[in-house]
Amino acid sequence: MNSIKKALLVFLAAALLLPLAACGTPTDPAPDTQAPGPASTPTDSQNTPETALPSELDTEMARRASVKDSLPDADYEGRPFRVCTRDSYKYEVATEETNGELLNDALFDRNARIEERFGTEIIAVMEDGDQISRIEQSIMAQDDAFDLASTYVFLSGRLVLSGLYLNWLHMQYNDFERPWWIHGVNDNFRVDDAIYTVVGDMCLSTLMQTAGMFYNMTEGEDRGLNESIFKAVLDGDWTYDMFFSIIRDVYVDNGDGRRTEDDFYGFVAENLCNLDIWPFAFDIPMVRKDESGEPRLVYYTDKAVNASQKITQLYWYTTGSFIPENSGMVQAEMFRDGHALFTTTWFDKAFDIFRDMDDDYIILPYPKWDENQEKYMTGTMDNYSVLGVPKTVSDPDFISVITEALNVESYRTMFPTYYEEALQHKLARDPLSITMLNLIMDGRTFDFVTLFHKQMPTIAMLFRYTVNSKSDTFSSQFASVERGTRSYLSLIAEDYRRYANGD
Repeated sequence: MNSIKKALLVFLAAALLLPLAACGTPTDPAPDTQAPGPASTPTDSQNTPETALPSELDTEMARRASVKDSLPDADYEGRPFRVCTRDSYKYEVATEETNGELLNDALFDRNARIEERFGTEIIAVMEDGDQISRIEQSIMAQDDAFDLASTYVFLSGRLVLSGLYLNWLHMQYNDFERPWWIHGVNDNFRVDDAIYTVVGDMCLSTLMQTAGMFYNMTEGEDRGLNESIFKAVLDGDWTYDMFFSIIRDVYVDNGDGRRTEDDFYGFVAENLCNLDIWPFAFDIPMVRKDESGEPRLVYYTDKAVNASQKITQLYWYTTGSFIPENSGMVQAEMFRDGHALFTTTWFDKAFDIFRDMDDDYIILPYPKWDENQEKYMTGTMDNYSVLGVPKTVSDPDFISVITEALNVESYRTMFPTYYEEALQHKLARDPLSITMLNLIMDGRTFDFVTLFHKQMPTIAMLFRYTVNSKSDTFSSQFASVERGTRSYLSLIAEDYRRYANGD
């Protein structure tokens, strides 16, 4: 089994070894049980057998399963709990039956435990058209069509600004300090004492759509690169300049004298959503909250300008790069077929298009901007799920309890069940892959702008637009939207406060 065919399945397990909090919020240890430290990760895997980790990982699984919640005893006598979602994201909410597929059956078991404990029935309410408009219409009509909305983050700002959601900080049974809530998202989506959309462990899409740098270890071994790359990553020395020096001149023509997808390159990537990740990787925030909690635009810096210049060079003016324009699949197919040393993409690719890849590969963190960057960082595609409660619900406590339970049980047992079945019983442990994934997950970061992507699309995709202009336009493009963006951020903050006060 290829290393990353193991490693991507390890992905869910690696997430378990962290508190799933990009800002480093600690987990709640079970009584008399300390969370294990980072996995031991030698650079020479031959010196450490792959069986070296079971006790450490098994301890973590047991610790998660034993973490207690503070939910009340309640029996809702068969009352349905209805989650409005999309068909392609139903895997986060509900499944009708077991079918022998690991993740499906873990989802079924999660819901069964909650249904038995609280006397409820978890139902997915499907909206695959214009879900946001349907939710708006439903809430304004007070038709009681669902209890919880699970929507794409980049579309959800409209619902927040329309005042259609309850403030999660007023929900009695949701404790956002607990480890099943993703603090790196929720902290960034908070203004003062209001959060209208939250993300927890039931939102599997935040995991599946995390971005990483996929590296072809078979090709790297042939070029004598593996040891130096792995050592650099583990030592904290994996920087953009090192990455660029490796891929810059890697180009092998297939003999026809033309640069096509049939040649071999140092780096391939798409020029759409993937480009949005580089500012996250280089620790270049778009918005930060000031001392008063006000969201402020902080995007324009010398570092941001320099980063746009470097990535423009990487994508369009480097011999070792091949960027098929406006294509979301060609670069992934090239990497799968052994035509590239590196690509950047989402973790879920390893479950489909990379499933049958012949070469061994591993997921590395994106490189740091330079050696002064504190840690490796990355982002998530902007269509992960966020959760909101309609302001018209009649029983917020019921929704608070079941939503907390869904995230608790996802934290406790859904990922561990997937991990145990997929890895312990079928696949060998891979210490190096686990450590790399730990580094990635520990560095996930999120931005306030993502929630209001549709309201401020230019600033949200400014880096993408700049690189695709194939010239040095970051400063001029930023200047064209700066004033409007600052004004809109102030209006958003005002709406947060107004709705928090019940207006």
